[in-house]
Amino acid sequence: MTRWTPYLLAALLGTVVALPMYAAVSSTGEINVQDDPSGRVPTSSTPTFILTLLVDPSQAEPGEEIKTIEIVLPTGFTVTPQNIVDVRIDNQTVGFETIITGTSVRLELTNEIDHFVSSILEVIFQARTPDQPVTEALFRIAIRNPNNAQIGEFIKPGEIDGNPNNNNDYTIDVFPNVPPDTPTGISVVADETGENDAIISWTPLTDPDVQGYFIYRDGNPPFDARGRASSSYRDVNVPAGIHAYTVAAYKSRLVVSPRSEPQSVMIGVDTNAPTPVRVFTLTQVAQGTELRWSASASADVARYDALFSVGGASPQVISSIVAETGVTEYTFLHRERLDVGRYMFAIVAVDEAGNISELIEETLALLDVPFPNPFTPLGSAPFNRVTFPSRAIDGGQGDMTVRVFDLRGRQMIELFAAGGDVTWDGRDDGGTLLPGGIYVYQIEIGGLFRIGTIVLIR
Repeated sequence: MTRWTPYLLAALLGTVVALPMYAAVSSTGEINVQDDPSGRVPTSSTPTFILTLLVDPSQAEPGEEIKTIEIVLPTGFTVTPQNIVDVRIDNQTVGFETIITGTSVRLELTNEIDHFVSSILEVIFQARTPDQPVTEALFRIAIRNPNNAQIGEFIKPGEIDGNPNNNNDYTIDVFPNVPPDTPTGISVVADETGENDAIISWTPLTDPDVQGYFIYRDGNPPFDARGRASSSYRDVNVPAGIHAYTVAAYKSRLVVSPRSEPQSVMIGVDTNAPTPVRVFTLTQVAQGTELRWSASASADVARYDALFSVGGASPQVISSIVAETGVTEYTFLHRERLDVGRYMFAIVAVDEAGNISELIEETLALLDVPFPNPFTPLGSAPFNRVTFPSRAIDGGQGDMTVRVFDLRGRQMIELFAAGGDVTWDGRDDGGTLLPGGIYVYQIEIGGLFRIGTIVLIR
């Protein structure tokens, strides 16, 4: 039985029913201002908008093919056919015809969407904004079938374009098209620690429509200090020499104040090494040794070098990992299988000028016997548990099993590991801490065995 069967039966029986609006195509969407994530536009202007829709027709039935995208404009907004810049389906431009009736803008697709997989629809268009400010001007979006019947309700808003920091809605604020005042109190100084940074500061404006400040170095495209209360900006990795900075306030990227008078500063060569990484750990995994570290607090780190040495030799770089903005933790897998012995791994941060941070190192001791022995479960780390190394059996391949027995031959616990070491905290299979004494262990890897004794101290 389909969802239409009850209505067909009712019609055959002579019952008058109200056919439902098509609803099997589910959609969400958002509208944004091009190059401005704030979702704000000035009065009496013609900004470019990007409408993005995620359409899921997987439950669609015949008659629910998508033929028309309808945009119902807020009061005071106007669009002409020439204002429709592009219509795209899954990033491919498609043909369409524009029909405008009052505040309704209908884009009839040359080829209807009749497949049953999710699609991304984009409409890029310009619209003339009202002459008066509007708070939360609402666009309404609908899709229609080949018979011009609306499919479902107006499309609900939602984040779908991969950017959670932009508008993610169908509302647009229209603010007065009057540039803010020019910022005052401009100060530019060079960093005093040896970094090749410039610190620019200014007096924040009180205009409630100000969204942030643009900082221009030598007239180049600006840096963006968002937030009306912002009062400073650090320009990182400035080339050595004399540079001139200006500051402008903005209500949007379309409404910007005049720039302040230029302020010059002399920037020297970067001589300050980055701060070292904050946390560095080593973990033995089946594929090798995993290095994990937290990012340096320095803003100008260009890369991280991983170093390695054996037996006290000078450490050598084994890999360089590019630093990425916003990344707070990094990993690197050293795939070499290491024999029994002691090894040193280290991480350094390197800036764009080649300055190297303090070396942060960790030692990896690979043993072929359980360690520590004896051990005390009630003591402090690392002596409160014993590690049974996977290298205990030379040539052993596969998963590792460790069995612990008391001196009467009773099995206390059985432990497993897939391609790595096994640790034991001195408790039996039921979680009870065993009494102090001598215990026998049996290590099994790939059908090969090793037996020995371990001492537990309470």
